[in-house]
Amino acid sequence: MDPLPQLDERYYLRNFELLCDTVQKQYEDLLAEAEVLFLQRFRQLSETARCLYVRLVSRVGPLFRPEKLNYPELGKLDSALSELASKGLLCRNVAPDLTEIFRLCRKDELVEIFTARLKNASRCRKGELLEQLQAQELSPGDCEALWGRWYPQELVEPRCREVVELLLLLFYGNRHQSLTDFVLSDLGVARFHDYVLDRGFRLFEQRTQIEEYLELGELRAGFSDAVDGDDREQVQALMESLGERDCSPALQQRWDRLRNRVARQLERYQDWESAQHLYRCSNQHPARERRVRILQNQGQLEAALDLCREMQEQAWCEEELEFLQRQIPLLQKKLGLDHQAPARLSYPQERLQLPRGEAGVELDAAAHYLGSWQQVHFVENSLINTLFGLALWEEMFLPVAGAFVNPFQSAPLDMHTQEFYHRRQAAIDARLERLASTEMAGQILASYDRHLGLSNYWVNWRDIDRDLVSTALKSIPGKHLLAIWRRILFDPRANRSGFPDLLALDPGRGYCMIEVKGPGDQLQHNQKRWLRFFQSEQIPCLVAWVDWRDA
Repeated sequence: MDPLPQLDERYYLRNFELLCDTVQKQYEDLLAEAEVLFLQRFRQLSETARCLYVRLVSRVGPLFRPEKLNYPELGKLDSALSELASKGLLCRNVAPDLTEIFRLCRKDELVEIFTARLKNASRCRKGELLEQLQAQELSPGDCEALWGRWYPQELVEPRCREVVELLLLLFYGNRHQSLTDFVLSDLGVARFHDYVLDRGFRLFEQRTQIEEYLELGELRAGFSDAVDGDDREQVQALMESLGERDCSPALQQRWDRLRNRVARQLERYQDWESAQHLYRCSNQHPARERRVRILQNQGQLEAALDLCREMQEQAWCEEELEFLQRQIPLLQKKLGLDHQAPARLSYPQERLQLPRGEAGVELDAAAHYLGSWQQVHFVENSLINTLFGLALWEEMFLPVAGAFVNPFQSAPLDMHTQEFYHRRQAAIDARLERLASTEMAGQILASYDRHLGLSNYWVNWRDIDRDLVSTALKSIPGKHLLAIWRRILFDPRANRSGFPDLLALDPGRGYCMIEVKGPGDQLQHNQKRWLRFFQSEQIPCLVAWVDWRDA
């Protein structure tokens, strides 16, 4: 393995500057005055001051003890701290509260600061010391005085953190990624497809959409606080903010996820009317399923059945389809209507008596089947997903509004939704038609060679090599792969998993997908769905139930 490249000692500054430049290029027309001013001030700093600022806002804070800041590549920090303060990017002499004092100090330091107020400090953990002091309800003035006597030096706090957080949001399109994501690219661990990034395809088109995203984040945090504090009134108050309102299309799913969470909590409070209202406002599973269950629990069976039939016309996902297959016959039976029980799952299966090995039940079964197949590979989900990713690579990385917002994406932002297919339907259908009407193996192998090593959410370069791809394409009929890929497109999140463990291959004979179950193991829901699908499409599959044989 080639050694990883050495990072420039100030790599973090280069990355932050790339972030700032990218956001300004894409969103300059939407930035507020304070955000533009921050970018101007930051760029006017010396390189050392810029480095120090990035270091500080990348760390857990908000306050820091200057003597604890140690960055060898920056040397002494006095001048840089003064420069940041003069530009309004750093506060000095900030007074900490009790929680912040505990974050800044070791246990022995805390004992020195609060020695007169602590009991049995030597036998207490740090958290227990904090509980003691919180119980005493120290005033901010008390904390400041105690801290000042023990630590006469200044504390510093980087300013404009909220601006940096906004820049990260605009760059990544979410609030969970950070500057550390740059490092994987710097090290060459991850390389990315060269997709289009410009204002024509950005996530937010108006400033109001950015404010809406931030509002949604505040509501989500407020809901979590309400649940943690068992504050029923606060949960119910969220109804006004989450009910019928105009939502940006790019944020619709985020709103719906929060609506579903709040509605489920309202169910726990038995506030059925409010829960139903929020579920009706949501267009994401399990909103309709929960509505059916509430109606059923209230004895409104006819209304529940009508809603199920409405759902049947255009199901949202695999889980909803599975729910309908069970629920419709049940409701029909309760209403005294003609009904047909769901068909029992039927699939080829066999029992194996194997000696217990050390490699695991899947590899033990693979060794057994090598007696009757030319090749047997333990692939689980990786091979089919890799073939899917290679087949639709170009379509995945098409320039679609809001799909790609930063240079470090291995898939579009809508990859896990039905919208992924709907927004690219013409291109995907055309691609699948070309694959069906021409030599499929050559096209997919060409995609493998063209994109080798680039990051793709679906493609497993580490475990799936070119020889396996080639042999699989020679053994698996194209019509079977196309049927599987179309099912994945219906619900990419659910249908990317559940494939059988083993793939038995023989270019002259064909193939078989084999799910291996050890003693006591059972089929999972997604595995059952795929087995049912394989049967409907006459795709060779088998479930091997393994029992251990005494040596």
